[in-house]
Amino acid sequence: MVYLDQAATSFPKLDVVKQAVMDALDVAGNANRSSNMDSSRLIFAARRNIAQFFGLSDFHRVILNGGNTESLNTCIKGILKENDHVITTYAEHNSVLRPLYELEEKGIITLTICAPYLEDIKCHIQKNTRMVIVTHSSNVTGEIFDVDSIGKYCKECGILFMVDAAQSAGHISVSMENIDVLCFSGHKGLLGIGGIGGFCVKDIEVKPLISGGTGIDSFNPQMPEAYPEHLEAGTQNFAGIAALNAGVQYVLSHQKAIIEKEYFLLQKLYEGLTGYVEFYSSLENSTPIVALNIPGKDSAYVSDLLNYKYGIVTRCGAHCAPLMHKHLKTEEQGIVRLSVSFQNTVEDVDFVVRAIQEISNDH
Repeated sequence: MVYLDQAATSFPKLDVVKQAVMDALDVAGNANRSSNMDSSRLIFAARRNIAQFFGLSDFHRVILNGGNTESLNTCIKGILKENDHVITTYAEHNSVLRPLYELEEKGIITLTICAPYLEDIKCHIQKNTRMVIVTHSSNVTGEIFDVDSIGKYCKECGILFMVDAAQSAGHISVSMENIDVLCFSGHKGLLGIGGIGGFCVKDIEVKPLISGGTGIDSFNPQMPEAYPEHLEAGTQNFAGIAALNAGVQYVLSHQKAIIEKEYFLLQKLYEGLTGYVEFYSSLENSTPIVALNIPGKDSAYVSDLLNYKYGIVTRCGAHCAPLMHKHLKTEEQGIVRLSVSFQNTVEDVDFVVRAIQEISNDH
């Protein structure tokens, strides 16, 4: 099997990540609830490493949960209030769009959707604009958006800025210098396992999405005011956090090599596929994603053929990003997405190029 669906989840899992999961299964006790502090210490270390990775000064403001979708829902529903105006973009994933649509339908917020560029966002600022939400990188095309400039402008205007870093974290540098809330996935570029993710939040009030036990302040009828417990109810995914911690440490130590290897593989894909496919992505200013179609062939047909005939795993269809496909005018055909990581090889890429060339030539 040749795996080119790294934007969905990283594979294969690194040995250090696998070992971290196995070691976690041998740790006794429940974090914040047991006299054995081993689990609490590991989660403490994970928060500290994640805060370092994203440039967040207070590691207590690293919230760990079941994944990026939970993070986005928590922050969108826990920060926005009645009569707030929100700006987001056509590049967003449904994990951003659907919570916003829900609040809009309930009459809590008003919503503007525009292009993911600063000049477009500027045109839609209103007196009651409370938040701007932008993905750092498109999960469809890989395009990287200038969240630093957008964040600086939002700061000047006194507007909260939230970034969805699901596709960028681990592949490119991400800094919270001009970001108020950053949501991340643990199983993609950060190399962890499924079911783990979180968000980093500066000194902003966030109402809990879920209430329950935290291991502290048990006689308080409300969730504790202290972070991170304020936003973390219930038993945590300890094995998932251990895997994420191992993945983040690996990326922290190898980021330069990861970026160079992924760019090299991306370059080879473009070189080999030019003239055989229609591209919806570009080599420059991109995470390691190639978005393409073979003219006249449905994306699902191409992706299935790559899988069953050649053993190549890709992603096709709408990628849970309907507005991006409307923008690209690919609602009917969808798009075939090839996404690589530093774990892929030159041989992988050469094989994929030959397979797509054959399919393209087969009229």
